[in-house]
Amino acid sequence: MQVMDPDLRDAALRGLALAGYRGDPVTAAAANAALARLVETDPEAGLLGRIYQVLDVRPAAYWPDDVPAAAVADLGVLHAAIRACQPVAFGYTDLDGNKTTRTVLPLALVHPPQGVKLLAWCAARQDFRQFFVRSMQGPKPQPGDFSGDRMALLEGLLDKYTGRA
Repeated sequence: MQVMDPDLRDAALRGLALAGYRGDPVTAAAANAALARLVETDPEAGLLGRIYQVLDVRPAAYWPDDVPAAAVADLGVLHAAIRACQPVAFGYTDLDGNKTTRTVLPLALVHPPQGVKLLAWCAARQDFRQFFVRSMQGPKPQPGDFSGDRMALLEGLLDKYTGRA
């Protein structure tokens, strides 16, 4: 069985996730059916598709236009760490200006109107957290491999943001 290119797979999942926002209920139903079928052959893709539906396109009530974009180099580090199931450490400044250092298990990147966010398991908070990539300082891969826990983490992430039990 040939394995799909990870970039092509991710683009296809994001497209399926966006189908419900296009104003065509027939296309939306077909996309939802495709995501449901993916669970049988690629359970991780099925979970990521649902996560993207819930968190990738949630509209913002208000967000200023002058917010800086995420750094391309930081996004490169995060994409690589997600694929490798490798922990990442970084400095972070929250929306109130508080600075912390975090080590996380990076699970996915989403793109709501407010800016690119990393969805991750945070070691400091022992919970799932969302981090604006633009507010990170110096993300660096750390030793480790959480590939054995990735599916359970994705399921927990989806549970948290959908109320699914």
